Amino acid sequence: MAIHTSHVATAALLGDPLDAARTPGHWLRARVVLPIVLQLGFLSTLAAQPSWTAFRGDGSSTAVADLPETWSPEQGIAWRAEIPGYGQSSPVIWGDRVYLTSSDGPWQQDCQVHAFDLHSGRKLWTTQVAATTKFENYFRNSRAAPTCCVDARGVYSFFASGDVTAMDHEGEIRWSTPLIQTYGEVENERGIASSLAQTDDHVFALVDHHGPSYLVAIDKSDGTVAWKADRGQRVPSWSSPVVTRFHGRSLVITSSADTVDAYDAATGEALWQIDALQGNHIPSATVSGTRIYTGSTTMYGGATDADAVAGSNCCIELTDDGQPGYRVRWGADRANSYYSTPLAFAGYVYYVNKAGVLYCVDQDTGERLFAKRIGNPCWASAVGVTDSAGEQRVYFVTKNGFTIVLRPGDQYDQVARNQLYDARAMLAARESAAKQRRANTVPADEAPPKKGPEQVLAGMPERQLHQMFSYGDPLVYGIAVAQDRLLIRTGQHLYCVSQ
Repeated sequence: MAIHTSHVATAALLGDPLDAARTPGHWLRARVVLPIVLQLGFLSTLAAQPSWTAFRGDGSSTAVADLPETWSPEQGIAWRAEIPGYGQSSPVIWGDRVYLTSSDGPWQQDCQVHAFDLHSGRKLWTTQVAATTKFENYFRNSRAAPTCCVDARGVYSFFASGDVTAMDHEGEIRWSTPLIQTYGEVENERGIASSLAQTDDHVFALVDHHGPSYLVAIDKSDGTVAWKADRGQRVPSWSSPVVTRFHGRSLVITSSADTVDAYDAATGEALWQIDALQGNHIPSATVSGTRIYTGSTTMYGGATDADAVAGSNCCIELTDDGQPGYRVRWGADRANSYYSTPLAFAGYVYYVNKAGVLYCVDQDTGERLFAKRIGNPCWASAVGVTDSAGEQRVYFVTKNGFTIVLRPGDQYDQVARNQLYDARAMLAARESAAKQRRANTVPADEAPPKKGPEQVLAGMPERQLHQMFSYGDPLVYGIAVAQDRLLIRTGQHLYCVSQ
């Protein structure tokens, strides 16, 4: 069910219902004509405004915006909005609206898409999407982790249930396509967490797991599958596809499950593949011009060769000598990622590893320029921002809510270190998340057996797992940039930082 608070505003504009009763013809015309006018005006306004339309914006994690450099819990936070349930997706922005997802229920059976006003934080509507496949609501599992896409027609969501759903800007569902129900169960111990990518005509979903894996293109107009590229048996991966244009053709690039692959976005044709990589299961690829930068990390139960993982954080140049191709320009010197995607910006590439060490390498050569501990790893990908005066800054939002602002350069040049929430807000968020977990606990006799690396951890007390993996809420999962605002998302709250 969708909650349409915007409809209340429309009714107010239509005037006194008693007047309408006296002039039924006028009331009928107003009911038909005015919503159309309002909708056309809304779409016209959206088209003229900057947007952050998918995971990491356009896939580069860069933006032109006049963001503040300093803030604190007492100053610079424009608003904070509560998000029902829990979610790990990043916000997306279209015009003056912010969209994001969450899930609720012991089996994440209640999938939710929310719309907020960018300037006030007021929740405009919530639409519930019934999950066609159940997946345990467990704190180490994917919980509404895939980020939406948005365009002029509306918003496209993806959940751990495998459901890809399109709705318009007022939250009315247009279509829903159940991938798991259609193509079979996913053998991935942590669930689906890959975000959607898009072109004008299609959204793209990547499902890599222990079973038959695939990349699928779904038609935005009606939800039909335009093409499906089979990827064979894979290891579980949670990275997201990215779309780029090269020589007049749209390409879908996947850095996932030990390979980098390029597909024709229109047909699904596999164009090339780089194999023998290690650790590219969580960080996605980023695109800057004709270059692709990949991220890799050592993983529990996965890649452990530090040298091979470092070399898998590499730069790939797109080529076309009569047919699409590539060449690997360099592999990073000891740098590696963690959850966040590397950022290529202002002549440098930045990586943050699981110990919270920031690596900066030269964008052309891969030479390491510096390494600096910034205090915490980043689960949200860094953003490179150019303001209206041409000044450039890099924003690293760590998972514990601090934002490090750097001036790009071959040395560590910190401009500011900003705190998002104080101790009182942190404790309140921690208790709220714990309460939500308790309410959604699956009875022990119904919980599915843990698989893969999770088997080793099964039976450990939750408190011990929280300490081992630093899962204590509040955690920052994703960010977005639009106009003069930085949106920061934790599991149950959305913050807006502004001048």
